[in-house]
Amino acid sequence: MSQLTTANLDKLCQMAEKAAMAAGVYIQSKFDQHYETRSKVGGDSLASQVVTEVDLQAQAIILDYLKESIQTFDLGLLTEEQADDQSRQDKAHFWCIDPMDGTLPFTEHRTGYAVSIALVSKAGDPVVSAVYIPDLNESYTAIKDSGIWLNNKPFERSRGIDQSIHWYMDRSFQSEPYFQQVQEAMHQWGAPIEIKADYGGVRNAIGVMRSRRGCYFKFPKKTNGCGSIWDYAATRLLFEECELQVSNAFGEKLNLNDPDTTFMNRQGILFATDMDIVKLILELYNQLKR
Repeated sequence: MSQLTTANLDKLCQMAEKAAMAAGVYIQSKFDQHYETRSKVGGDSLASQVVTEVDLQAQAIILDYLKESIQTFDLGLLTEEQADDQSRQDKAHFWCIDPMDGTLPFTEHRTGYAVSIALVSKAGDPVVSAVYIPDLNESYTAIKDSGIWLNNKPFERSRGIDQSIHWYMDRSFQSEPYFQQVQEAMHQWGAPIEIKADYGGVRNAIGVMRSRRGCYFKFPKKTNGCGSIWDYAATRLLFEECELQVSNAFGEKLNLNDPDTTFMNRQGILFATDMDIVKLILELYNQLKR
């Protein structure tokens, strides 16, 4: 099925939300329990190399909810804890699933984790988004060109007077050789900088979305890393529906279906609340390249 109707998308969004919430309820039930933790092949950060039996069971829960839709609507599948079968290149749309983004904070018994599900077109554009934050019981959903809903009510961004720039980052960013240079440059932007480095990628993007002014970015690099497609698929659509800024580190469309890799290190990522911040980050990256 190459074309999905409005009714189809609505149904698929409802399925994704139910799947995300069911997985999230399970995840939260294991927060203070014993579970197996092991290493896996991932990117160049510790966060991408940790997996637990909770991740795997959460994925199984999600796939159980979505398996009927995969057959009915002829969808591909890309999910973090399963090999990429390249069906995302063969089908008109594919489910893009992160059963538990932020496994590291979860294993450290702190907030920062979420369930993320998106329906993405073969062209690499998200059309359905469902994000559930288990410890906050927050469910964000979106269908392309239809706005965002938070717990079944229209989502509205903060309109406060806070002038600070809330800089969300992965812990691994602090290990980059240019971190100090970036930090010093940002403190010259004329606004207080507040750093948050405790969350997974999905919660980082949500944090920016809920800030009056904020950003979350990663610059391209040679090693595998900068997260993977499933880390940004759902939140890209949330940002677009909020009319916020989301792109790669070159200011171009954030491609969510690179046929050669699931990692994002070739293009980097950039989430921001306004174009002024985007311009400053792009200028900063250009300076680093010189």
